[in-house]
Amino acid sequence: MGENGKSNEELELERIRLKKMQAMMEAQKKQQSANDKVISLSEKLDYVLKVVLQPEAYAHLEKLKKTEPNVYQYIFNELVSQDVIMNIDYLITIINRQRGVGRRIPLDIIIYLERKAKGIRGKIQVKKGDGEMMDLGSYLTK
Repeated sequence: MGENGKSNEELELERIRLKKMQAMMEAQKKQQSANDKVISLSEKLDYVLKVVLQPEAYAHLEKLKKTEPNVYQYIFNELVSQDVIMNIDYLITIINRQRGVGRRIPLDIIIYLERKAKGIRGKIQVKKGDGEMMDLGSYLTK
């Protein structure tokens, strides 16, 4: 009976080990699935940006992504709303069905958003009678 009791304990320990092993494997699968979804979502968003932006605009945005991530994030948030993220699969289906989009976003818009993110405002320079240059706001107030 001593041997039989010992084998029951060993069987119970083996069952517990198997349960823990299965739980760990399931947790790992869930984590992998979550990672795949994140990767696929970012890949889908990248695909949509490639289709919607003109090639030079997309290249400029990718350059900003590497060199100035904060500016890139600002532009990305301006271009991609929460609705786009929620309906990304539907949007991709429409793009594929129509074989692209009618009008693409030009480089000028990306540069405008970049300047806006950096807080750079355009200045209109006016030449006074004596050849001195000054911005339009100062000229008009004088």
